[in-house]
Amino acid sequence: MKNQKLLGNVIASVLLSVFSISVADAQTPQQIWEKAAASTVLLEMRDTSGSPAGQGSGFFIGEGLIATNYHVIQKASNGSAKLVHDQRRFEIEGYTAIDPEHDLAILKVANRIIPALPLGNSDTVEISETVYTVGNPRGLEGTFSQGHISNIHPEGTPRVHGRVLQFNAPISRGSSGGAILNSAGEVIGIVAETRDDGQNLNFAIPVNALKALTARLGPVRPLVGESGVSPKTPISYFLSLILLSATVFGVVHFLPTVNVNTRLIAISVGLGFGVIKTLLTLLVMHIPFLNGIGSFLIANPPIDIIHALGCENCFDEKLIHALGCTTHFPDLLLSVVKFPASLVITAFLLGIANKVVPGFELNGFFNTFFVALLIVVSDSVLRSVIPFV
Repeated sequence: MKNQKLLGNVIASVLLSVFSISVADAQTPQQIWEKAAASTVLLEMRDTSGSPAGQGSGFFIGEGLIATNYHVIQKASNGSAKLVHDQRRFEIEGYTAIDPEHDLAILKVANRIIPALPLGNSDTVEISETVYTVGNPRGLEGTFSQGHISNIHPEGTPRVHGRVLQFNAPISRGSSGGAILNSAGEVIGIVAETRDDGQNLNFAIPVNALKALTARLGPVRPLVGESGVSPKTPISYFLSLILLSATVFGVVHFLPTVNVNTRLIAISVGLGFGVIKTLLTLLVMHIPFLNGIGSFLIANPPIDIIHALGCENCFDEKLIHALGCTTHFPDLLLSVVKFPASLVITAFLLGIANKVVPGFELNGFFNTFFVALLIVVSDSVLRSVIPFV
């Protein structure tokens, strides 16, 4: 009997100590808000022309390091981070790590004084747990909301791969990249997306994915926008002209399917392609309407293109809402046909050369298309190997 009573006292003491620790760690919503708001920023992104390229949220995780979503910075070439309810603003120097698969990015700004938010452990998060968010929905700086973990999805969503936390704290567009905090004021997730076809159907990336990304921090790299290439300079245009011309010359002069009487003709065709490409690129970069066409032609496919190709529900009119898909079917379709369209355009230019350039001859449409394929592939390889082209 004494042993049982002693054992009961020991268990009670342990439970009391654990409960005391958890109570001591817990913070009031006001305390959580004050600490989180002091580290939260409004991200305002711009493209190469200075036009708005997106707005979102982020938070400091270290000296000059801001965590946010990859999709917030995906189309931007530069931007700034403004502290919420504060006039201090920091120009974004670039990123130190990105993870498109988990929709995460870590940005670098010149700052050493803003406190970092503590990162918790998302593996211990449980359904029904109380959580808080701080972000900038619709640009409303420092909006604070409370909710609960509604569900945990091991397989993720079409946009975010891997484990995803579902929560019901109210958010809106502009909240992306904001912190999800537990009752101890620790970050346990990063706001990723919301479903417009329901109420408070929101999803967050577990903070452990962010912690894994911090282990891969590298040198600061410039934001390059959706095209995946740095803004071009006159020198890069000139180099692009020369390299593409050399590629076309090699194709039309040495390929057996092309009948070229002299090397001068091959050089002329190559230079002609290079000049046309450079002029078109300059036009695309400086005329708004053509800039939109150019952004489409050089943009990377959607992150969830692989999912969408196998998603029956992603091909109907409910695409915007169905399964949280981020790619509209027209966009997906255009992304699929984008590269063949580039081939057809090149083949068309070759067809014109075939008709107007004496001594230059391609033996049939399929040979023309094959030559065009080599030109486009070679140009793509050159641009991927040499960043400034």
